[in-house]
Amino acid sequence: MFSFAERLVLFNQYEILKKLDPEKSSLYERHQEVVEKGLESLYEDLGISNTTVSEEAAQEVADILLLFRAIKASSNGISNNIADKTKFVGFGPTQSSGHFSYADFLSKILKFPQEISKSADNRPELQLERYRTMLKRWDEIGRKRELSADQIEHLVA
Repeated sequence: MFSFAERLVLFNQYEILKKLDPEKSSLYERHQEVVEKGLESLYEDLGISNTTVSEEAAQEVADILLLFRAIKASSNGISNNIADKTKFVGFGPTQSSGHFSYADFLSKILKFPQEISKSADNRPELQLERYRTMLKRWDEIGRKRELSADQIEHLVA
């Protein structure tokens, strides 16, 4: 996964970190050994994910978050049964597409809540198709940021 040169750079960075933060010296030594020996199965222990997020997945997440922001901003006065359908339940951490990790990153940077319900009937990993359908409907109405109650109902139908 990492080239020899990349492993050498990481090894040296951990050497510097050992001197800058002696309290974590043993942790950095373990990281050095993982990098030195090229133990790819342990790279995640270094804090480096072995998955990547495609540009398409990142754009889809951003679009979904914008959609839910528009719904939330426009939700005053809608009925409770529609309000329940407009809740953003998040993405599932088990999704292989990187949607969850990108949304988690954006929630930290943009302060958009990654509200994942813990209830037994909520399966965030199954929500992606619902979100995609909602995006198609939002496209049909021109991706308006201010939505009427009827438009919101159309989005979540």
